[in-house]
Amino acid sequence: MDPWEALVLGLVQGLTEWLPISSSAHLVLLQSFLSPGSVAFDALVHGGTMLSALLTFRSEVIGVIRGFLRSLPEIWLRRSFDLPYESRLAWYVIVGTLPVAFTGLLLADRVEASFNARVAAIGLLINGAILYSTKWSRGRDSLDLRRALLVGMAQSASLLPGISRSGSTIAIGLLAGLRREEALSFSFLLSVPAIAGALTLEALRSPGEVMSLANLIGFLSSFSIGLVAIRSLVSLVRRGRLHLFSYYCLALGALALILAARA
Repeated sequence: MDPWEALVLGLVQGLTEWLPISSSAHLVLLQSFLSPGSVAFDALVHGGTMLSALLTFRSEVIGVIRGFLRSLPEIWLRRSFDLPYESRLAWYVIVGTLPVAFTGLLLADRVEASFNARVAAIGLLINGAILYSTKWSRGRDSLDLRRALLVGMAQSASLLPGISRSGSTIAIGLLAGLRREEALSFSFLLSVPAIAGALTLEALRSPGEVMSLANLIGFLSSFSIGLVAIRSLVSLVRRGRLHLFSYYCLALGALALILAARA
């Protein structure tokens, strides 16, 4: 892979990982025009996007870690489940991560086999419909165990190309009644273990050559554009404009489906 291709793929990954338009669908549709990246390259661009989320939501991540550590004595020593919000949030993240972990491990071969243009096109259409439905969401409730599990199940669906991880988790959170800020922050908190797990699996499957110019460009470009994408998404969700991305997904999905049918 040459540096220019690494730059394009890094920018696409960083932008589409956080904007609710499905990074996997865009990478599937672009694979006909660009050289496929190595496992090491894929791991590094995912690492760049994860780092952008960690930096943006660092206070929330620190709070979750602190809440988890504080909950352990309460649960194991005092047998108490009357936990403060920070501690409950930490366990909600764990519960919300379980669906994608089980799905990713048990159905890895089937998920990988689904990475083709036709499935990506259908996924984009479904993703667009989900995003558009948030136009009528009026969330006023707080996160609880049931909603954490629902959002986690939405994240597991995003393993399929075309279904955006950020889009599906935020949208399902909103449709389940969560306030915008809470749906947004919980989505990003769920992204950290999900991306970290995917990154670890990729690295274990094939360590590859990490130190190369293309890999460095991919990492830096995905990280830098990821920061911009996160801030843009945060602004739009806070203003109740998540549904605007549905038009792009529906249009691209329809076009991709037509092209796939003709291929």
